[in-house]
Amino acid sequence: MAFHNEINDAPWITKDGYFDVTKFPIDSILAQIQREDEESFLGALSILQSMQLHGRQEAGIFLMGFLANLSDDWEKRIEVVKAIKGFHALGCANLLFSEMKRVKSSNTTRRYLNAVLEALADMPLHLTKSGFEELTKDNSFSTRMKKKFEGILEEAYWAEKDQTIQGSDFLSK
Repeated sequence: MAFHNEINDAPWITKDGYFDVTKFPIDSILAQIQREDEESFLGALSILQSMQLHGRQEAGIFLMGFLANLSDDWEKRIEVVKAIKGFHALGCANLLFSEMKRVKSSNTTRRYLNAVLEALADMPLHLTKSGFEELTKDNSFSTRMKKKFEGILEEAYWAEKDQTIQGSDFLSK
């Protein structure tokens, strides 16, 4: 009987004993991610990512704000960008594009910028098209980077076309 009461006190535990991130309180996780130790940081980040991927928009919004206010600790920034991947919102795309413009490419920042590009490439074309088009015209980027932006745009375009064709009645006739 005590176990039943504990489950009622923790609605984020399912009847089967599983953890339901859609019901887990976010406050303690927000405090945990700000701790200095790497284990707490990565654990909280993982939970926030899971919450965000399961429809908890507030987790994605928090991750955006956390990224925007994080020092230039490139390893932490990479982990936050990886966690934010999958948060397909215009505000998130805009934040990531602003990171592409803000952070100058160097040996130190290259992995971070690649993580940002990977997160952007994962987003639907309607959220990223204008941002990538703007980057291709920005003379602060090398020709090589501009080609990379164009490649991501082209890949997204064809992936979207492929999904449209697969989802239409065209193939079923």
